Amino acid sequence: MGTILDALFLGVVQGLTEFLPISSSGHLALFQRVLGWDDPSANLAFNIAVHLGSLGAVLVFVRREIKMALTTHPRLIAVLIVATLPLVGVALLGAKDWVEVLSANLLAVGLCLITTALILFLAKRLRDGDESAASMSLGKAAAVGVAQVFALFPGISRSGTTLVASMAVGLKREEAVRFAFLLAAPAIGGAGLLMVKDGGFGESVPVGAMAAGTIASFVFSLLAMKLMVGVVVRRRLGYFSLYCFAVGLFAVGWALS
Repeated sequence: MGTILDALFLGVVQGLTEFLPISSSGHLALFQRVLGWDDPSANLAFNIAVHLGSLGAVLVFVRREIKMALTTHPRLIAVLIVATLPLVGVALLGAKDWVEVLSANLLAVGLCLITTALILFLAKRLRDGDESAASMSLGKAAAVGVAQVFALFPGISRSGTTLVASMAVGLKREEAVRFAFLLAAPAIGGAGLLMVKDGGFGESVPVGAMAAGTIASFVFSLLAMKLMVGVVVRRRLGYFSLYCFAVGLFAVGWALS
């Protein structure tokens, strides 16, 4: 494992890429390779820590929606459960093993980043919706949940996929981005539990590096979510499409070289 500066950098990467539609898994896999982090167990433990930082940030950012779900709009809880079930089902079928294999394959990561670019490009052609997350049908929630399953592929953005799917089924733009954030809480929490179950925090990970990465992830996750709301409302997803395409090409080139 590298230095605390490496950990800070990767924490920033995780925080920004978890909620901007550019794939945190793809970027972590890419930059850990570039920085020479070649210990799988240490990388796993570090990834758990920085994902916990992002989980804490999303719980803070969508606290209003969580309070609403628990008080005035309990149906939103049912919508969230239905939208999360496809991911849970695939995880129980053993998706983690092939996800780890793909994460170590930089060519696959690059191709998935290019796929994310195409998804974001298609979002420009979607009409504005008028529904709220609390009023969407359970069928539409399930469709968003199925779309989220594809984000298991490292390089395909979870936030981007769920955002575009939410817009496609008729949610208002800001509702769609906040619903994507809400879905992040069970997705990140569940992924963290699976990683802890299969390895947890090993002795090979310095506490200072873990703490630095987690704090950086928390802070930059909050910044990314605030930025993302503005990007979606102002219809600027095309910039992220170009970015994912460029990084995907870089990853493919690196892998082939």
